[in-house]
Amino acid sequence: MLTKQNNPNARSVDQTFNMFGVLLNFLITPAETGYEVSFFKGILPPGVVIPLHSHAEPEIFYVLEGSLEVYRESGQPQGWFTTQPGGVLAIPGNVKHALRNTSSTPTSVLLVTQEELYNFFRSIAKPIEVGQMHAPPSPEDTQRLFAAAAKYHYWMGSPEENATIGISLG
Repeated sequence: MLTKQNNPNARSVDQTFNMFGVLLNFLITPAETGYEVSFFKGILPPGVVIPLHSHAEPEIFYVLEGSLEVYRESGQPQGWFTTQPGGVLAIPGNVKHALRNTSSTPTSVLLVTQEELYNFFRSIAKPIEVGQMHAPPSPEDTQRLFAAAAKYHYWMGSPEENATIGISLG
């Protein structure tokens, strides 16, 4: 029997998921848009880093609160830059990029992307209860991440590639 927790097409407006420190709510699923796009709300607590990566699907971010630091390897702007509340940012598909919140307050964003990236997120995000502290990723979580990355053609930068842009993975 499908439940909200095990149905990949279930909306999760009221369910928060932890994806390696990023808190996600899946607001609109691909099934609701004819398998074209999906719409999320994400919260990056202070100190959260999304290491250098790329994927075929484009992403559009709208910053609600806080500031989002973004690294883009190509396109404009290039390098590290900060997007403030009300700012919109598009990352084309296959552009290497990283995200981080180096401030002392959470950063809230809205995200629009396509079905494949939604499926990747759903395969690694874990449901959490409101107020529950997120635990560091277990070795099993990390294995799930690498398996999902391979399945969904999600490129992840090496520790050396991340260090080159100022991200420490250690």
